[in-house]
Amino acid sequence: RLQHIRDLMNVAQTESNAIEFVVDRGGFTNNAGPQANEFDAKNESDQTMELKTEAVTTLAHWLPASRQVLDDAPMLRSYIDGRLMEGLMLEEDDQILNGDGTSGNLSGILNNPDIQDIGATGAVDANDTILDHVRRGIAQARLSNYSANGILMNPADWADLELKKGSDGHYIWVTVPMGGEPRLWRVPVIESNAIQSGDFLLGNWNLAATLWDRQQASIRVSESHSDFFIKNAVAILAEERLALTVYRPQA
Repeated sequence: RLQHIRDLMNVAQTESNAIEFVVDRGGFTNNAGPQANEFDAKNESDQTMELKTEAVTTLAHWLPASRQVLDDAPMLRSYIDGRLMEGLMLEEDDQILNGDGTSGNLSGILNNPDIQDIGATGAVDANDTILDHVRRGIAQARLSNYSANGILMNPADWADLELKKGSDGHYIWVTVPMGGEPRLWRVPVIESNAIQSGDFLLGNWNLAATLWDRQQASIRVSESHSDFFIKNAVAILAEERLALTVYRPQA
């Protein structure tokens, strides 16, 4: 099951501190057509492109721990490692969506001025429900020649959808014991607190962007911090280095 936004995306490796890439700014004019006669000039299409660079960003946090406690309760080390790694992944989710591109933050997708916006529910048809609205968003992506392969929703909004009932009180698409596959209109759904309630983000994540791992998320332990050595204390650090490149905002 998809757990984090990176699970939707292309993830690649890099050894660079910055990624140079080309952005499709839209405005593609497709003049593909037949050549009427031999030696006739072939049709020329047009594309608006822009060269950009995104820096590799470091995400990290740490916790102090007592060496004695870790020695006496090894399970505590696993617990701390797990919490630190999960905290790192939650911050990564938030950065992918909401990073403002300054002070070491990623340039988040929702702050990209070229992504498509279908507006508020009811903008197209006043009688639309959120289900209708999401379906119209999928259609808008497809009309731009991109097939949506992932939908991001806030957990509260996803719960509201799963709790919808028919006129006789039955849940319309899940069974309570088994639940249901997290999909809307055949497209997988990820629940994330990184997106605010009332919003959703969908698209073709593979074609739209790539997440670059300069240093994959890892845990390090050291007593070389302040006076930790003489206090039998250690610092447990979770850290990753990554960059986000959005090639096709319209996707």
